[in-house]
Amino acid sequence: MIQSMTGFGKGEAKVGGCTAAVEIRSVNSRYLELNVRLPQSLSSREMEIREMVRQSIGRGKLSVTVSTTVGEKSNELSIDPESVKEVVGLLKSLKKSANISSPIKLEHILSFKDLIKGVTPESPEGEEWEAVKSAVEAALRQLQEARTTEGISLRKDLGERISKLESALTKMGELARLRTEEEKSRLRQKVSEVLNGKEVDPSRIEMEIVLLADKLDITEEVVRFRTHNQFFMQLLVGEESNGRRLNFLLQEMNREANTMGSKAFDAEMAHLVVEMKEELERIREQVQNLE
Repeated sequence: MIQSMTGFGKGEAKVGGCTAAVEIRSVNSRYLELNVRLPQSLSSREMEIREMVRQSIGRGKLSVTVSTTVGEKSNELSIDPESVKEVVGLLKSLKKSANISSPIKLEHILSFKDLIKGVTPESPEGEEWEAVKSAVEAALRQLQEARTTEGISLRKDLGERISKLESALTKMGELARLRTEEEKSRLRQKVSEVLNGKEVDPSRIEMEIVLLADKLDITEEVVRFRTHNQFFMQLLVGEESNGRRLNFLLQEMNREANTMGSKAFDAEMAHLVVEMKEELERIREQVQNLE
C-alpha cells in the first residue's frame, strides 16, 4: 500500500521498575537515514534499534529519541560520609594554621560541591532494554499508521490528477485529428499555388503531403502516455509502496509531453501541453513524499 514518508510515532512501555518512552519523526529522503539518540546506558543497543527500524521502514529520514526512567525518580542524591570527615578535618587544619577562631558551619562543608552526587538507581538486568524494545515497537506501529493515513490521502489526490491528464489527452487527440486534416488541406493549397498549373503526378503529391502531416501526428505519444497513466494507477493501488517507480514513470510521461509539445502546430494544443506539464510537476512534488 502507498505510504507517505512523513509521520510521527510515539510509544511508551514499562517493564518492572523501568519506564521507556520513544519518539520517531520521519520526513522525506531518497534513502533510509537514521539518527538515533539513546541514554548512555543503552549505547550498546543502537545497532539493534536501527535494525528494528529497517525491518519496518523502507525509506525516509528518521529521528529516533529514546529516554528511560527507573523507579519513581530518575535521579537520587547521596553524600559520602568519609569524604565529609576528610573535608571537616581539612577545615580544622586550616583554622589552626590560620589562627581562626570561628566555628565550622554546614555552609562551609556544602561549599565542596563534590560531596553531593547524583545517583541513578540501577534497574534489574534486562528490564530497561525490554521496556525500550516494546516502546520502539509501539512507536513504529503508530508511525506506520500515520504514514499509511497520509499515503491514502496522497493516493486520492494523485488519482484525481491522473484523471485530469486523461481528459487533457482526450482533448489533445481530438484537436490533433482535426488539425491534421486542416494541415493537409493547407499543404494541398500551397502545393497548388507553387505548381501554378504544372502537371505533376497527383499520387506523388498526396504521398508527400501525407508524409509531412505524419510528422505532426501525436497518436503514438498519446497512446504511450495513456499506457503510463494506467501503470501509474496500478502502482498506486498495489500492495507495496512504489514511490521510486512512480518517480521514474513520471520521467517517461514528461518525455511524451515534451514530444507532443515539439509537434504541436496549433496554439490550443501548445497550451494543453503546458497544462499537462504543470500537472506532471504537481504530481512529481507529491510523489516525492511517497516511500
